[in-house]
Amino acid sequence: MLANLKRLALLPVIAAATAGSAYAGSPLGVWLDHTGRGAVEITQCGNALCGKVVWVKAAADKEGCNIQIIGNAKPVGAKWDNGWILDPEKNEKYDVELTPVGDNKLRVLGYMGMKMFGETMMWTRAPAGLERCDQPARSQSAAAAPYEAPAAARPARVAAATPSATTDAPPAATVAEPAPAAEAAPPAEPAAQPAPQPEPKPAKKAGKGKTCSYKVPELGTISVPCDTAQKIADWLR
Repeated sequence: MLANLKRLALLPVIAAATAGSAYAGSPLGVWLDHTGRGAVEITQCGNALCGKVVWVKAAADKEGCNIQIIGNAKPVGAKWDNGWILDPEKNEKYDVELTPVGDNKLRVLGYMGMKMFGETMMWTRAPAGLERCDQPARSQSAAAAPYEAPAAARPARVAAATPSATTDAPPAATVAEPAPAAEAAPPAEPAAQPAPQPEPKPAKKAGKGKTCSYKVPELGTISVPCDTAQKIADWLR
């Protein structure tokens, strides 16, 4: 029993050693930086090395994930030099030198021209089970979802025999709404009364009040009322 417990206690140590042995004496792999707030994966990029952020400790630093912070570091003897490193907080680039220290340590020297005035940081190889932020995490709900047969293999669902209220109920009678009553026409205005015509005056009789002139032989022209002259003319006939 005690022997089994000892073997279980050694499993994390063996896993870390196995992860480091793949890149023994090499800067390749995933490294926890000197602050412990992030991890950088260093890979081969052509004939040089490059590195990007693959893990952050705080959720507030998620925006920095997958950013390249190391580039163009080339082998120079037992070191990798003449590359660049990015300071994410200052957004400034510096020269970089990478030197493996054993299998699980990496000395990172950032400098500007002269190494004697540079800053040395010690990074530690990350454990194998580190949850990376540059890869989508598998959701637990997807992992626990039961297997569902393809649509062709599943039997067709039988419709429930429960009568539907919408199909069995008789259609409701449609009641026509009464048409709106027409508005009463306004009363017609009374026709205009014709203007009163003046009564016709009786025609004047011909000759009344007029003087007629006649030529009488031996007497000349005489003037008499026309009505009297008419009477004389009728009498002479």
